[in-house]
Formats: sequence, C-alpha cells, structure tokens
Amino acid sequence: MLTTAPTQITWVFSKEVPLETMTVTLIDATGVRSELPGSTHSNAGNMEVVTPLPPLPPGAISLRWRLVGPDGHPISGRVDFTFSGLASSAATPAVPATAPPTTTPVAVVAPLSGQGDGSYSTPTMVRWILRYASYLAIMAIVGILLTSAFVWSAAGKHPPLRRILGRALFFTALLGFLQLLIVASDVSGKAPWASFGSITPATTTDAGMAFALRTALASSMWLVIFRARIVHSEVYWTAVSLPGMGLLATWAFAGHSRSMRWPAVGVVTDVAHHAAAAAWIAGLAIVGWIVIPRERPNPLAATVRRFSRVATISVGVLVATGFVQTVRLVGNPSDLFDLNHGRFLAAKLVALVIMLGIANSNRRRLEQRLIDPVGVGRHVGDLRRAIVSEFAIGLVIVAITAAMVVSPPSSTTTGPGAPGWVGSTSILHSVVVIPERLP
Repeated sequence: MLTTAPTQITWVFSKEVPLETMTVTLIDATGVRSELPGSTHSNAGNMEVVTPLPPLPPGAISLRWRLVGPDGHPISGRVDFTFSGLASSAATPAVPATAPPTTTPVAVVAPLSGQGDGSYSTPTMVRWILRYASYLAIMAIVGILLTSAFVWSAAGKHPPLRRILGRALFFTALLGFLQLLIVASDVSGKAPWASFGSITPATTTDAGMAFALRTALASSMWLVIFRARIVHSEVYWTAVSLPGMGLLATWAFAGHSRSMRWPAVGVVTDVAHHAAAAAWIAGLAIVGWIVIPRERPNPLAATVRRFSRVATISVGVLVATGFVQTVRLVGNPSDLFDLNHGRFLAAKLVALVIMLGIANSNRRRLEQRLIDPVGVGRHVGDLRRAIVSEFAIGLVIVAITAAMVVSPPSSTTTGPGAPGWVGSTSILHSVVVIPERLP
C-alpha cells in the first residue's frame, strides 16, 4: 500500500538485461493496459532497469515485465501494489519504498496468458517439435560428413545419402528461420507471423543470433556441397568442416551452454558432445540401413570395425562432456527430481546408460563373428537388429535433449559474490518503487 504516487520503478536482476527484449505493461484498477516506454539501465549497471511511471489513478496497480534471456527463454513476472491516492503530509519526508514482488518471477515457456499481460507465447510443444527436427537435421548433416571421413568413404557420394544431406540442409535453414521468428515473437509479444519487425532485437540475444547464423551456415554449406566444383579434397573438407562446426556451435549458443555458468567451457563441451552424438547416432543409421544390405562380407567387416572405433571414441566424449554439462546446469543434486530440466536430464542419463549397455553387449557378441569373413554373411541379421536397437534409443535421447533445451535450466548464474549453486529460476532479486517528492 503506497500513499504517494511513484514516479519510477527499478527492477534489480541477477543477470544483465538486454533492453531490446524487455517490455513493461501497466494494468490499472479499471483493467486498462498500457505499455510503458523509456526503460533504461541504471547507473548501477546493466543488471538494473529503471522504468518511468505515468501518473497513476488510485486503486490496485499491476506491473508486468517480460524479457527474452540470452538463451532464448521468455521470462516474465509481476509486481502488484495499491495506490491509496491520499496526500502525505508536507512535513513528512518522502523516502524510497521497497515493494517486494507478490508473485515470484520465474522463467516460463508456456503461454503467457496466465500472467495476464495479453502477450502471445508459442506453445511449448511447437518449440519442442522445432528443436527436435533441427537436432535431427543437423545430426544428419554432421553424421553423414563424419561417416564419410572416418568410416565409409562412399557415404558422401551415395545418392540416397546425398538426397538426405540436401534435404537436411534445407530444413536446417528453414527451421532456423522459424525459430528466429519465435524469438522475435517472444520479444514483441505478438504471434510469430506478425513479428517480422522484431527480428533485429531478437538477434541481440545469443539464441536469436544463433538461429540467424544457422540459416546462413546451412545455406552456404548447401552451395559448397551441391553447387561448387571443388577438386582438391583438402579444400573441400575445409569448406564443409568450418560451417559444420558452426552449425554445432549454434546448438550451444541457442541453448544453456552459453548463457549459464562457465560459458567458455560450456560452448566447447557442447560442440564436442553433439559432434560425438552425430557421429554415433547417424553412423548407426548409415551402417544399419545402407552399408550392411549393400556391402560384401569382407568390406562390411572392415567398415563395421571402423565404425566401432568411432563409436567407442564418441561414447567416451559423450560421457566426459555430459558429466561437465551436468555439473554446469544442475544446481542442487535434488534438482534432478524436483525441476523439469533436472528430470529430463535424469531421463537422458538413464537412456544413455541403457544404450551403452546394449551397445557393449552387441559389440562383444558380434566382434568374434566378424573375425570370420566367410561366415559373416550369416550374422548380418543380428548385426542389423543390434544397430537398429541402438539407433532407436538414440532418437529417444535426442528427443529428451530437445525437451531439456526448451525447459529452464536447474541452476542460474547469479551476480558477483552470490552462491554458485542456486536452485531457483527466478532472476528478479528486488523491486524499488520511488515515490514522488512532495513540495
């Protein structure tokens, strides 16, 4: 309850706030909504935002804030107070009054209609579908290239795989643009198809810029592979490797790896993690559905052994980088069961353990059989079934990964001197309402 009309409100956050993506909506006692322009960073730094307030009518006031974090997550919250409209005594000095939030601000990925600010938010399921499809497309691109380089040299020239590669590049560019529109929608509060004018502020976030770069990189890679006539293999592999690494890096910048603690470590481990996953899962698909039915026993055994070595290295990289990412993204160990992001991570770890167990059992059972080139043909069916089972679990792991990126992380990076392990997703620390000075 305030007896003096405030002239401004200061939002104190635990992270730097991009003004380009922050909006504040005022709802007065009559239900009239108005967007408040003029928010600026305070003299204390970019973690504090000052929003000037217009003259307020007496009654209940609700201030709703919304912004898009660097990782692309829309975040919102509100502060409610009542202005009595009663004049204070001139002899009583006006002092700043602290108004604590009535509702804890939290990261949200569900529609914001529940917040009452009238903004539009793309449903979580749509975000997940786009993430999952993007993951599959990029894994197909990187997986085909890695398989061609280290397992089966004919993969890059195989007609069905080239068609898959071309379509994967097309859909990667298209899905990247659609995801950029969703970030623009989160910034504007409008539907994606009405948010083309917000693309520029959307690219001020790490996620928005990553989606824009993903579209450009996929397009440039398509030109290199399908239109350029590069004769020298070294030049060709350099031309496809650089945008390929860039595509993997957009995963890190469009997710939690760049925005959470230890960002440099997060980006490097994220690129290695997804490269290993692409080499393993896409390699399984290529070996299981194309190499095994077409290759003769002798080259088949050699190809499977090469893939086995690549898969072993990939597993080691996945386990090591997964451990690092778990430490980065999970705050309190109990968050593995208390928060959605933690639950998804726990499910991913369980699925990975199952996949590793199946893979290890299959490798040991089939390794001896592949030693005999004459009898290897009798075991082709077992080999395909083993690979298909691993591939199916790999698709489940990718689906869980997409859900993890859509959900808010279990830990947040707080300001200097704050504890390193924080279980809350709230980034708003306090709110200061400055009353108007009386004459």
